[in-house]
Amino acid sequence: MNKMKIEIWSDIACPYCYIGKRKLEKALEQFPHRDNVELEWHSYELDPDLPKKATDMSIYSYFGKKYRMSEAEARATQANVAELAKEVGLYYDFDKLIVANTSDALRLVKLAKESGLATEAEEILFDAYFVKGMDISDRKTLAALGAEIGLQEADIISMLDSDKYVADIKKDVAYSENVLNLEYIPFYLFNNKQMVEGSIAISDYLDVLTKSYAEWEQNGVSDEKGEIISGQSCSIDGVCS
Repeated sequence: MNKMKIEIWSDIACPYCYIGKRKLEKALEQFPHRDNVELEWHSYELDPDLPKKATDMSIYSYFGKKYRMSEAEARATQANVAELAKEVGLYYDFDKLIVANTSDALRLVKLAKESGLATEAEEILFDAYFVKGMDISDRKTLAALGAEIGLQEADIISMLDSDKYVADIKKDVAYSENVLNLEYIPFYLFNNKQMVEGSIAISDYLDVLTKSYAEWEQNGVSDEKGEIISGQSCSIDGVCS
């Protein structure tokens, strides 16, 4: 293996997953061996019970109903997240956000992965969901977004008409919970050893990256799991704090 792998479990509807993605990218910009690092994206669907057709409720109503908080509390929570996003140049618009099932969006990432475009798919889907207020459960929207990063629209439609990648997403979730004991996302596994749950500071990403790379360069892929570093995250029952 000629690149050190960072495996990432995330959901498009996880605000800290997008923030964490941007922070990790900023850490990689400072890392001298970034060309020898490979990102591998895995799926973790936070709310598979959401209907396939997008809801008409606001994110504030959704959070209030699901987690028994007032709309005012939900608004305050999302405002805090939006401020954290701004710190890394992301401008979340929770007023426009469309609460939607993410399973087909996660399947689009799987399709993109086959063409080496998983990171590009994650980026365009996060931006569509949190910044542009697009319905990421909508077939036409997914086809257009996929085509924008270089996928064939016919391949996207064919995938959406099938159950392709559904089993792969279930495997991602099962492995993360049963083997890695994942409780929060984003979840990162550096060189099969160092684990990070949540979005952490850019400098902390860089520290983990540097340590993991040095171990990989000396000993190759690790066969033991290390400690867990925790940050701002969404729990597996969907609570983001």
